[in-house]
Formats: sequence, structure tokens, C-alpha cells
Amino acid sequence: MQVAEPNTLLRIFPTPSAHVQLHGLYLSERFAPTGKPSGSFVYANFIASLDGRISLPDAQTLKRTAPRSITNRRDWRLFQELAACADALLTSGRYVRDVPSGLSAQSFPINGKPEYSDLVRSRVSRGQPPQPAVVIVTASLDLPPLLPLVESGRSVFVATGSAAAPYKVAAVEAQGVRVLSVGTGTRAEGGKLIEALARKAHRNIALIGGGEILETLIVDDALDRLYVTLACRMLGGLSFDTLMTGPALERAAQFTLKALHYDAAGGDCDVEQLFAIFDRARAR
Repeated sequence: MQVAEPNTLLRIFPTPSAHVQLHGLYLSERFAPTGKPSGSFVYANFIASLDGRISLPDAQTLKRTAPRSITNRRDWRLFQELAACADALLTSGRYVRDVPSGLSAQSFPINGKPEYSDLVRSRVSRGQPPQPAVVIVTASLDLPPLLPLVESGRSVFVATGSAAAPYKVAAVEAQGVRVLSVGTGTRAEGGKLIEALARKAHRNIALIGGGEILETLIVDDALDRLYVTLACRMLGGLSFDTLMTGPALERAAQFTLKALHYDAAGGDCDVEQLFAIFDRARAR
């Protein structure tokens, strides 16, 4: 049997199977135009346990966060690569509120550590800003101070509904943040959000957290691709998050498998995991 190098994965699909490098796996992704009026390509990325947990309460803060028993440096590298491909990152108001040490330039990818400097260089070489824009999706607009994020040089947006309280909108805008009104009620709507970002030349858009955001993207048929790291562990727990939050869909959202890679436990990762890529199946 061929022995894989420490930084390689086994490609299971598409066939034929082969060992491939971990670093650069997602940088080689091609986000093809989808034919949508916006011309955007929208993708989401999650790490989950076998029993579907993407977050559990932290033992100290009790705030839900990605479980330490499944998070690892190898998945984190691919997460950073997907962020490096994006013009804008979507996240939830809850994530912003739950950042343990307060918002800073390092609260979002791309991480500033030296091992990720190649990702920043690749963006600059393509004529992109060093860091993708951040879009915070919130109904309440109850957010911590966003000025540190603005002062880091990123473009920062807050997306909400048209019924948002005007005084809260004004308070956010006073920090140099642009507010996008992209819903008829208090909540942002996925399709309108993507169209608004596309008008600002944000074409590749990555969801990095938020089950309710995923739900509205699915309902509005705005999601094009789903990246899931499946950690081969079961975690249990009575209070947890899974990929998507919201009512049952009227019609199941169909996906097709694009690629599947196997990562054996060892070295700097003590958990076996599968890296799966699914494309949204649409009628032609």
C-alpha cells in the first residue's frame, strides 16, 4: 500500500483516487458563473461531527462555539483558503457578539499568522484587497463596537431588514459601517443580500457561519456550493447548533457531490475527517 505524506489527502472522488496536497486544495477551486442575474457565486463552509454538531456551549463562557474536539489545524487551513478566495464573508450577529476577546482585525480570516501569509499574497497578486470584506447579518442590530474592524482597513457591512430601528442604523453607520437594507421586515433576505453585494462588485461570497443565514440562502436559491468537513467523532449534547436553522423546507434542496477527500489522523491532527464538496443541483 502506498504511504501518504503527512500533508496529503486521499482523493476518493472524482476517480481515479490519488494522493493530493492539502495546502492549496481549495485555492485551486474555480467558481464558475451560475447564470444568476447577480453573476455571483455563493458558497458556505462548515465543520461538523458525525452527529451533526457544528457548535456546543463552551465550558467556561457557555456561549456556543465550534467544538474543540473536532476543530484542527488542517481544516483551519482549508477554511482560510476558502476565505482567501472570497470578495466578502457573511457571518451572523451572534458570532460577532460572542467573540471572546472583542472584535479585532484577527476576528475574521485571513489569519495574520505567518503560515497564512501566502494567502494574503495570492489575493494581492490577483488585484484584490489583502482581506475580504465582512458582512454581518443581523435583525436586532445589537452589536459590539465595530470600529476596530473598520480601522483594520476592511470593508465592513451590516445587512438587515427595512424595518430596522432607524436609531440603531444611525449608530452603526456612525462607525463607518455601511448598512444594507435587504429585507421587507426586520431580517435580511438571502437573495436580496447577494444582489446588493454583487452591485458592489463582490462576486465570490462565502458564508463562514450562521445557520439562519444558510436557511435564507437556500430558500432564495442563492447558495451555489457547500463545503463540509465531517469529523469522524460523535459529540452528543442537548444544546447545539447544526448546519441550518429554521422551519422545514417546502421542497428539499438537492445537491450533487463534486469532490470527496479523506484525511487520516496523525501528525498535527488527531481526528479522521472527510472533506466533501457539494454543488447545488438546479433544473436546466
